[in-house]
Amino acid sequence: MRRYGRVDQDRIVEFFETDGDITQMFHPSIIWAEVTDHPEVQLGWVATKTDGIWTFAEYVPPPPTEQELINQAQMLKAQLLNSAAYWLLLNSLQFKVDTGVASPEDQALLLAHKVYSIAVSDIEKQSGYPANIVWPVAPY
Repeated sequence: MRRYGRVDQDRIVEFFETDGDITQMFHPSIIWAEVTDHPEVQLGWVATKTDGIWTFAEYVPPPPTEQELINQAQMLKAQLLNSAAYWLLLNSLQFKVDTGVASPEDQALLLAHKVYSIAVSDIEKQSGYPANIVWPVAPY
């Protein structure tokens, strides 16, 4: 039994095993690389044919672009700030402080929340942004 990988855009996208002539089984536009002697080949691997010989390599995605890193950071920033705002809404600390019923612990937690929210808001000011961000830890 021979094992083949279907190649689409230089990647293995499917496997097929047969004892028959694979070139007669499928339309000629479908590219099959024999992987019988390469059991390590997995779906998604890169398949390259040079001078009639197939070579295979694990796909390594390219590093994200600076814009992709910025987009990821902005998404996480929005999620963290939304979570922080929701937490504050549920805990009413600002209302407690405003009405004079906040305990010293409430006041300290509100201050910690504000410091955290500012730190999240200002991630762009970090020297490693956007590749290396030290995300602040929520105080709750």
